[in-house]
Amino acid sequence: MRFQLGRTIFKIIVLSCLASVTTQCADRATSVQKQFPGVCAKDLGVGNNSSVWMVSCAKANESGDFYLFTWNGSKWDMIPGFGSDIAVAPNGIPWITNSGGQIYKGNGNNGWEQVAGCARDIAVGNDSVWVLGCKQSGAKDFEILSWQGSQWNRVEGAAARIAVEPNGTPWIVNSSGQIYKRSGDSWQQVSGCAKEIGVGENGSAWILGCKSAGAGGFEILSRQGSKWTTLPGAATGIAVEPNGTPWVISIEGKVFRL
Repeated sequence: MRFQLGRTIFKIIVLSCLASVTTQCADRATSVQKQFPGVCAKDLGVGNNSSVWMVSCAKANESGDFYLFTWNGSKWDMIPGFGSDIAVAPNGIPWITNSGGQIYKGNGNNGWEQVAGCARDIAVGNDSVWVLGCKQSGAKDFEILSWQGSQWNRVEGAAARIAVEPNGTPWIVNSSGQIYKRSGDSWQQVSGCAKEIGVGENGSAWILGCKSAGAGGFEILSRQGSKWTTLPGAATGIAVEPNGTPWVISIEGKVFRL
């Protein structure tokens, strides 16, 4: 997630059956509660009470930043500023990063406060913030850092994507698709292969798997006990509400809630 002030935290289903989710995809026993129309999305974050924020597909500059929007209950409202990735805390406060790695936290009035540090991805729980820093580790992974009130503490390991449960437990995915969950002071590997991940309370986890599904999308999976269950459809992005409800971004950039 990347954002620049002044110039300016996981959804389902977008289907490779394309066209109409309500017609073609209804035959595939997929239950979509709601589509959120109007703006194309690249990244998505959701908090409690369906507090939804997005990084749109509308380019804001040549550096890789895009305009920001929030859902007001009936339409998307543009918010001052822009970034490249976003996460939303359970209380609805958004955090973003920009193409330069700068980190910003929403101030509750559609404004932003810069937070020290440099990040490529960000995830937020009730009282915890985790990022993948700008320091590369290996060919495609980045260092893992946890915010400790006034500074970032380095945690062992490296990853390509990160998500955080409401209780502050982080999950990561590395560039090889391996999935890990934090347990005490170490990482515990979880079976499966993922490109993206979102988690809610009680360890409810959703991923976009490593298997392609549709033009540019990936399969959608939900963790049931110790196994992953594949759902019909494909998506390019995923986020999960604190209560475990998933949202996805379709291949066309449309936003759906399961």
